[in-house]
Amino acid sequence: MILDPLSPNIESHTQDEIIEFWEKTEAIANISKENLDEPHVNSSLVAYLKFATDSYKIFINTDRDLYRMSLILLESPLFEFKKEFCLSKLQSLLNIDLLEMNMKFIIVYILLCEAKKNVHSLEIMLKFQGFTVFYNVLYTQFAYLSKYGKEKTVVCKQQYNPEDSKTGRPLHSPDRSLTDIDLAIIDEMKQISTVLMDLLFQILKYCKCVIANLQIVDNFFVYFLMESMRSDTMDDMFNNAQFKLLLALNEQYMMFSKEFDIENKVYKYLINGSVSKSFTELLLLKFNRVSDPPLQIMMCKIIYLILTPRGDYVPMNFFYTNDLHVLIDVLIRELQNISEDEEILRNTLLRVLLPLLKNTQLSKTHYRKDDLNKLLIYLSTLDNVCVDSPALHERQVTVLLSRKCLQQIPWLKAPSPLPDEDSSASSNMTSRNSSIVTLGAIDNQDILARKGHLYSNRELDISAESLTKRKARAPPPPPSRKCGTSK
Repeated sequence: MILDPLSPNIESHTQDEIIEFWEKTEAIANISKENLDEPHVNSSLVAYLKFATDSYKIFINTDRDLYRMSLILLESPLFEFKKEFCLSKLQSLLNIDLLEMNMKFIIVYILLCEAKKNVHSLEIMLKFQGFTVFYNVLYTQFAYLSKYGKEKTVVCKQQYNPEDSKTGRPLHSPDRSLTDIDLAIIDEMKQISTVLMDLLFQILKYCKCVIANLQIVDNFFVYFLMESMRSDTMDDMFNNAQFKLLLALNEQYMMFSKEFDIENKVYKYLINGSVSKSFTELLLLKFNRVSDPPLQIMMCKIIYLILTPRGDYVPMNFFYTNDLHVLIDVLIRELQNISEDEEILRNTLLRVLLPLLKNTQLSKTHYRKDDLNKLLIYLSTLDNVCVDSPALHERQVTVLLSRKCLQQIPWLKAPSPLPDEDSSASSNMTSRNSSIVTLGAIDNQDILARKGHLYSNRELDISAESLTKRKARAPPPPPSRKCGTSK
């Protein structure tokens, strides 16, 4: 589930020693019901964490070991009967700046296992300021990694060459080279960061977040997520966690921008090609290969932002022509192959298709014109979309969006008007709200025009703040609501 240590200190143990270790682990967590008062729970929980930390990279070396260690605690009376207390205690310990790195990793791993085991536990974590705690700890890791993390790939310990002294050439200067200990610390920080990013992703995906959560996210945090992205791999867990967290943050910004004047920091760096180059390349790779509908919808939302003109930003030349062809190929494939129970995903793909055809070089090249015509004409007929199924709202939206593409793109064939069908579908669309964020709301353009300075990207403030100063600062007041928005 989470990456193994890169260089585990695997020791040789007999089968009896391994059995004895796990029996002792279970004994610490399985306290009697008579001792479930908070002092006993507190001491047993701390003892369990201390034992697990001391055993890390000795008896606990693999994902399977980590997961077993977590489940023993999560399924014990200690945790099940005092879950709220245990979660608050774990977060309190995690918030200690000088806490040992291995114990931080054990704690965040246990919290992530519980979040994935029981999504309702995320609400308990939020109750005890979970978002702020996870963000602050992650911010600390990012501040260190931004300074030293990249050096790991290019810096190695320089060896003294005795020939240099004989030839009179200057000796190699190590300059800012990293020691083995530094490299080990970087690996540990990346491990902790991977788990913390996944925790924040789970919160943003499954919980009802508040505006205060987004307010504490600063420029450096988003800049580091995007600028340090790699596009040469799809298997690196740290890289994938970064990617998913950026998607989730962008989705939250889009939702809150409907009600609050808040800057979308993901968009701010997204339209800066020098910062977002690797992220954009990875986005195209994943859009072509990922088959997880929620993740596909999140990717569609960020692609929609790229394709929509705002202020001085024009998307015409953001993507290379070959990249645009890949996007069209993927959209045609997905629109054809989506199952009937994923109509919301088809709606979202169609919302991306219109600006893609309208605001890019595709408006001149007309790539796969015949295939697009054939597909959109087919989807613009309700009988084709529904077949033997009822005409649900999402399917009516599919028809309207398909017809909208055909009508607004000059080089596509406009369908013959069907007044009754359009009227019925329009009525249904206005009678209820979609369960996903509307990507193509026309009134959003006026809103964005009024606050164009938020997207102007005139200055990139990417310096890591002093964590102590940032923690001590009182949280900012909520931003003003937009005019006409109900309170």
